[in-house]
Amino acid sequence: MSLFLSRFWRNSLLTCLLGFGAACSSLGDLIGQRPVRPTPTLLPFATATVGGRVAVWLREGTARLPAEGAPQRGQIVPPAATATAIAAALGTATAAAQVPFLPPQFETGACPLRGNPPPPPPTRFSQYPEAISLYLSAGGAPTVLEAALRAWGAVREGAVVQSDTDLTANGAPEIIITAYDPSRFQAGAPSPGKLLIFGCVQGAYRLLYSTTYSPESLLPVLHRVGDMNGDARAELVYSQRICTAGGCATYAQILSWNALLGQFRPLNPLPIDATNGRIGIGDPDGDGVLELFVSYNPPLDFNSAPPRRSVVYWDWNGENYLQALIELEPAAYRIHALHDADQLFAAENWRDAIRLYDRVRDDPTLLAWSVPNETALLRAFATLRKAYAQLAADQRRNANATFEQLIAENPPGTPAEGYALIGRIFLETLTRTRDRARACEAARTLAQARPETLAALNSYGAARLYRLEDLCPFR
Repeated sequence: MSLFLSRFWRNSLLTCLLGFGAACSSLGDLIGQRPVRPTPTLLPFATATVGGRVAVWLREGTARLPAEGAPQRGQIVPPAATATAIAAALGTATAAAQVPFLPPQFETGACPLRGNPPPPPPTRFSQYPEAISLYLSAGGAPTVLEAALRAWGAVREGAVVQSDTDLTANGAPEIIITAYDPSRFQAGAPSPGKLLIFGCVQGAYRLLYSTTYSPESLLPVLHRVGDMNGDARAELVYSQRICTAGGCATYAQILSWNALLGQFRPLNPLPIDATNGRIGIGDPDGDGVLELFVSYNPPLDFNSAPPRRSVVYWDWNGENYLQALIELEPAAYRIHALHDADQLFAAENWRDAIRLYDRVRDDPTLLAWSVPNETALLRAFATLRKAYAQLAADQRRNANATFEQLIAENPPGTPAEGYALIGRIFLETLTRTRDRARACEAARTLAQARPETLAALNSYGAARLYRLEDLCPFR
């Protein structure tokens, strides 16, 4: 069973994956192939990279309900405003909109004999599933179907008709189709479409899965059709981009056939956000189980934090594909180093947090972004957090010296004097009461009167938002 990448693999693969080299990306192009039976991973990789964090570039927005007819079975839900809402919507849709329970009567040889009747051309895109099902059930060949879909304008560059993989393990391959809506197709521009999966059931073909259609739902992209987790059954991985006036969002699904329920079910309980990212599939830890990873290369935005590339891995845990590892490129900007140090602080890794706060303070190679007085502000805040980390590590003498350094370096009238005042009142209250919680209460009260202390930290967009508790964490 594959758990997580070892630290050895993390260091050697990050450059390759972030650079989208051919040797890496080619693994994600395999269709219909199966890995060998997996062996246990001996060196699990951690649930988070040391000092790492991920910036999620979600675009809020909602998509309209399908414009034509009732929703199809097995739909993927358009993006909601938050990941929690997306997960809830996907769970509701896959539970309520999938094909009803079917007895396990998928028998080899029970499919219609192949013939070549002319496919009936539908007049509307909403009629395509019924027309395709009737054609296949009458013995229509997938090759003729593909030619017909091309003639109708539904299969163009990027769309596929595939009929060589048995997803349900009944001995008969399913027909997998991604098709454009010809009435809304725009040459050279992203156009709406849907994913359809047809299977042979009791002598006829029926629709087993379909994505939701709306003008905002672009043509789904197949990334893999084949066994991923060593269960001798083929999975299907696809992504779909949904664009609204508020922007575009992309989500990926890993589907597997559930014979007991008689329907396709997602193996990822949470939606895989691939917005502003590139999806890859491979086996970096060599255990025979394929991982899905998303490489993010965020666009330049001076209203947000400086861009920082990352790779997020989703790995099989024996039951589901879960987010397992976040890899970040090395910090080049001072704000990135501060974010990494704060992640170590949150993980109570005091030694490494102190080391990284020192880097935020003293490394001249770290770059500034676009915030006025940025270096002075971030150095002062890092000094304050370093003192807190030393206290948490029972280094009281070192902490006192760090507080004194903070106060001396940021006298009244300097840009970061607010952090020095917070440190001063904390140290004075702690010396008097020997109670960290009371000292923090006094520090937070003062911080409320100095709103610029939080405003400076929150000048980098929504990638990392600081709260009053970050100015003094003890309770």
